[in-house]
Amino acid sequence: MKSGSFIFKIKHQIILLVFIALGLNVNTLFHEYALDDIVVLTENNFVEKGIKGIPEILTTDYIAGYSKKENILTGARYRPFSLIIFALEYQFFGANPFVSHLINILLFAILIFILYQFLHQVVFQGQNNYLAFLTCLIFTVHPIHTEIIANVKGRDEIITSIFLLLSVLSLVNYFKNTASRNLFVSLTFFVLALLTKESAVTFLGVIPLVIYFFLNQTLKRSFVITIPYILIFAGYMCIRYFIVGLNDHPVNDVTNSPYIYASLAESFATKIYILFKYISLLFFPFPLSSDYGYNQIPYINLLSFPFIISLLILASLIFVALAEFKKRKMISFCILFFFITISIGTNLIIDLGTTMAERMLFLPSLGFCILTAILIIQLFNYKKVLAYLITGFISIVFSFKTIARNNAWKNNETLFLTDVKSSPDCARLNLYACEQMIIKANKESDIEKRNTFLTQAIQYGERSLKIHPKFAYSYLRLSIANYHKGNFQKAIELTETAQKIEPNDPETKKWANLLSDELYKEGNKFLDQEKFSTAIDLYSGSVNLNTNNTEAWYNLGGCYFSMNDTTDGMKVWQKVRILEPNHKFNMTEFSK
Repeated sequence: MKSGSFIFKIKHQIILLVFIALGLNVNTLFHEYALDDIVVLTENNFVEKGIKGIPEILTTDYIAGYSKKENILTGARYRPFSLIIFALEYQFFGANPFVSHLINILLFAILIFILYQFLHQVVFQGQNNYLAFLTCLIFTVHPIHTEIIANVKGRDEIITSIFLLLSVLSLVNYFKNTASRNLFVSLTFFVLALLTKESAVTFLGVIPLVIYFFLNQTLKRSFVITIPYILIFAGYMCIRYFIVGLNDHPVNDVTNSPYIYASLAESFATKIYILFKYISLLFFPFPLSSDYGYNQIPYINLLSFPFIISLLILASLIFVALAEFKKRKMISFCILFFFITISIGTNLIIDLGTTMAERMLFLPSLGFCILTAILIIQLFNYKKVLAYLITGFISIVFSFKTIARNNAWKNNETLFLTDVKSSPDCARLNLYACEQMIIKANKESDIEKRNTFLTQAIQYGERSLKIHPKFAYSYLRLSIANYHKGNFQKAIELTETAQKIEPNDPETKKWANLLSDELYKEGNKFLDQEKFSTAIDLYSGSVNLNTNNTEAWYNLGGCYFSMNDTTDGMKVWQKVRILEPNHKFNMTEFSK
């Protein structure tokens, strides 16, 4: 097809693309909040203050406002702009999932509009007008992007992409008319992108790439033009360091630092294999999952077949990119664009706190979309019918998968119970599934159904512990499930194990205290029935979990007195005197 020979005008192409972007994701409008949405919106103390929370957002770590919880992730995060957007939303709409999802969809549609301009004006300037359209079409329908759009927290990735594309477009305008204001605008957008998400730093590699390939500049000139952006990044890093530091806390749990159990060789081999898996998901986005964490992708070694194949394929791609670099071939640009933008998501440079994540492919997938569009347009010149069939097949299959995958993001229950099937060996997903079954059980009035849900919760919890035997949170959830089923002794044992693994964890302490109170109440029931042996077991479990539970100690001593065991009774009451010297003692209330 020759340039200019297209059925509908550019503005009609854009309208169709925006319509598709909105239509494919409209089913998310009626979703609830899910997964990480609590971090940025529903349980973020700073965001919930609205405009008044902005000063705290600007001067603290990204996760600091999340219910004042300690940052359990590796490294520090400084993303004030995205949180400010959420704070403004909360100021005017509160925690309204319909509004949140609507904003995400509209921002995605805006991104598609800007992406088309970038492709039409820069990447495919003077070429076939269908190239920009097809690239945007594939990008719009690709199921790999569902997490970014359906998960409200993914908004930061959309906004970052918008700012980065606007930065490049402004830079291109600077080259066209040398107006310094265009360079200033470009740098401003780059700053905003960095303040939205740190992954924007990868465009320090993309900017010279765009200048070299599409603005006909020398490689040296391309890097020289990038110097102001490097200085901007250096300034950002200084501000970031003074506000949140770099990495001021150790992370010892494999679910948040996935390679702490791996040797250096295993770590490297696994990361290379995962980079290949990222590429595979671009071609075959099935199945998809919200979590690929430990141990869904087991460690591999340098002699394993998956590593060798992955390394050969990746090396071949890099070889092609470098071989065609001087010729400014599009395949070279696309491959290099992919590797540059995915670099921060590979764990090869920094520890992300997760093995892999589909959101890391949001911008890198653009390289794949460009190449696919080019191949389809070339095919039009030889096999027009086949080209139409391939375009239709990709559009229809990807669209149906996108809609179906969006439905999985309806809420936490739907998401976790769906994804635990596609990632059955992920310890964290099994934990989440356990949590959801406990929630379902607590909402159920039918005793038989309630016990069925609790049984399923225990199965998921045990599966999580089989994968990760040192996962304290799984012990806690299993304890909760067993408590609700009336297995008090099992609940005590599980909680005590969690305390040994994570003695200082706030959630562990909270549940231990709650369970201690519940066991105290249960003990009182058996005390009233004069079933002292059972009451002693429950009170003992209560004080083991919370040694400061004075009333449990007191009633425990009373049970011993009721069984004429004055020696143990006095020992226990001595503990009460230490905890609460003014506590009243009444021997008669425990006499038979």
